[in-house]
Amino acid sequence: MKFKPERGLIRLAEAVLVAMAHEQVVRPIVEEYQRKVMAKYQFRIARDWVARGMEDVVILNPKDTYLLSDEDAAVVFADFHAARDAAKLKVERAEDCPLLVAENLRIMAENALLEELGKLPGLAPLASGFLTLKHRAKAIDLGLKLLAPFMTNSDTILSRYAARPMAA
Repeated sequence: MKFKPERGLIRLAEAVLVAMAHEQVVRPIVEEYQRKVMAKYQFRIARDWVARGMEDVVILNPKDTYLLSDEDAAVVFADFHAARDAAKLKVERAEDCPLLVAENLRIMAENALLEELGKLPGLAPLASGFLTLKHRAKAIDLGLKLLAPFMTNSDTILSRYAARPMAA
């Protein structure tokens, strides 16, 4: 029996590719301005954390901003948002990080693809939500490879997404 995927499944695979490409474009821009902001201020870990036994260190990793005091975090996030706006990265809400939004969109697209792939005969475990990260990545990769011959060209795929304006 020859495999012929439904159009919806093909569109989901295309959406995953677009989301991956979007994340790859946004990531270096965001990581660069975040790195510069963190290096500029070199804020130390909040006193509350030190009092609880954590080492008093300078916070340089943006993923560790939760360790900053509220006052220091406000300064850092204001600079992150200003840099985001200067880079002309669009988000729906002023407090959003474009990289986190892009990562979330990719994950949502991957979840939708896995759910639909799980409806194919013998692939129900893909939709279970109980895959390890390694097996999840492999399932997505295999799903994309399975559907790649049925996808349209990149210009057509991108034109479906590029024409959509961001909600105000």
